Amino acid sequence: MKKIFVVLAILFIGILLAGCTSQPAAPVATPVPTAVPTTVVTIPPTTVPTKEIVVIVVNKTATPTPTPTPVPTPVPTYTITFTQDLTIIPSATANVKVGTKVIWLNADPFKPHSIMSDNVQTQKYFGGINTVEIPYGKTYEVIFDQVGAYDYTTGPFQPAMQGKIVVTA
Repeated sequence: MKKIFVVLAILFIGILLAGCTSQPAAPVATPVPTAVPTTVVTIPPTTVPTKEIVVIVVNKTATPTPTPTPVPTPVPTYTITFTQDLTIIPSATANVKVGTKVIWLNADPFKPHSIMSDNVQTQKYFGGINTVEIPYGKTYEVIFDQVGAYDYTTGPFQPAMQGKIVVTA
């Protein structure tokens, strides 16, 4: 135990002497700022356009009224069918209302059928001055939008038949 006491005493004395013998630190020299010539640049003010802010106030308590989705009006149709026994079903004359879609259907698996206008006034409905050829399984569709009687002829791959579309209001 004496040895520990002696070692501690020596350490204590050593610490005291170390603190007493140190020299005070020399003052640190502060650098003196040197004058640097400066140039002052004056920038003219720019004109900034005035910005308009729009504030939208939303009333959270009000529920918007839903806009109903318009339901398209169904287009009435009338089908005229070419058969393989060279007939037209229901008949070559059709009585329809304005806005009706008339559909010519070729149900003849052996040959194409065709229709053509009989006069200049009805050409817009029957392919102009040309014959409209309808291959097997295909259709030709026309919406008749004006009151009147529209004459047409079938052919040339079958015996020519006269047809008429009578459109009423």
